[in-house]
Amino acid sequence: MNKRKYYGKKIKKTKNLYRKRKTAGQRVFGTVLLVAAISGAAFLGFCIGKPLLDYLGNAGSENSAEWTPAASYSEKMETTPGSEGDVDGAEEISPEYEPDSTTPPAQDEAPATVPEKTAETTAPNNGETEPIIVPVGGDTLISTAAPANTLANRSSLAAFLAKAKTKGFNSAVLQLKDKNGYFRYKTSIAGVEDGDLIADTMTLDEIMSVFAENGMVPVAEISVLSDNAGCEVFSDMSYKCMGESVSWLDYTQNPPKRWANPEKEDTREYFAGIIAELTSAGFDNIMLADVVFPDFQSYDSAYIEPKYFAADRYKLLYNVIKAGNTIEMKASDVLSESYGRTAEVLGDISQLHDNRIALIISRSDLPTDAGYPADAKSLVETVLSLASKKTGSLDIIPVIDSTSFDDAEKQKIVASLGTLGYESYVIK
Repeated sequence: MNKRKYYGKKIKKTKNLYRKRKTAGQRVFGTVLLVAAISGAAFLGFCIGKPLLDYLGNAGSENSAEWTPAASYSEKMETTPGSEGDVDGAEEISPEYEPDSTTPPAQDEAPATVPEKTAETTAPNNGETEPIIVPVGGDTLISTAAPANTLANRSSLAAFLAKAKTKGFNSAVLQLKDKNGYFRYKTSIAGVEDGDLIADTMTLDEIMSVFAENGMVPVAEISVLSDNAGCEVFSDMSYKCMGESVSWLDYTQNPPKRWANPEKEDTREYFAGIIAELTSAGFDNIMLADVVFPDFQSYDSAYIEPKYFAADRYKLLYNVIKAGNTIEMKASDVLSESYGRTAEVLGDISQLHDNRIALIISRSDLPTDAGYPADAKSLVETVLSLASKKTGSLDIIPVIDSTSFDDAEKQKIVASLGTLGYESYVIK
């Protein structure tokens, strides 16, 4: 920003017409005094100016180093892990969602004032996926999340992976099906292959080949029951209003949206087909996000069958989970007295065959006034200890919310994870 010049009032200076002539002694004394003043100014400038210039030249250098994982983890990798985070310069490219022009008659009588959206349903995505680390062969995987437009073509994906690898990552998470139900690759699922649900055109074979060329491990992430676009195409997947053939709409969203119902046969077949397609392409690591029920409100009981409000509704979630998949859930939901929304699937752990848990640890969800430690390292250790007791023999992959902790805290957390025996982790 340019500084504005100040133009003050001009002051005219005139010569002193009555200046007295100096004597010879005065001239000698003035000369000596001038030399002494110049010498003093030079000495003072050296004493003060040089340290000042050194300080200004080094300003900001103390905090310029990037955060890196603990050395004990980097020794297990071919490259030394660098800073965490997404590769720069990527923004989400999302297809535009067109809401229905008409509202199902059964919900015309919904409250005139649409309820405010909850924090969970209104959190901006900003083109980012939540990274997840899945152990492969017992080795450590340090993963970063790929922005949506990374899958625009081979070049963009290759550039992302190459940059991620230089930072020390050996794995990347691809959100191959987003929270609206759009595919980020050219799927072959019947009824979708030539439709509007495909947002990107790379095939799975092309994606896998780029990963192989860069020596990186791919992790697929798919949003499951949050699937408004899919339910528009396959209407039988959605919740229906009682006694009606119209889809129930979630009015906590703006615009209101449909959700996939895990009880429906169409829903089970749909996601079984997606998981099978990814597995056949070579994705050994698949993460399931949004294995949840909608955030039903009290007024929804007038439209939705009572069984979807029952305490044992979690049993329906097992219809869309396959063995070996990783299920994402919040630590706060796992540790709550009765499992919270993202952790309802833990209602019967015996049903989770060889599944893993991606445990998201965020200070905002685990406040000190709820009894959690204020110290970051102690907080993570406490959460992991309590979560292990509640999840039995299920493997836990710590997912550390980067926005909740500063670099010094993250260094301590990662070092602690190694001591606790967690070989895979993520800083998201």
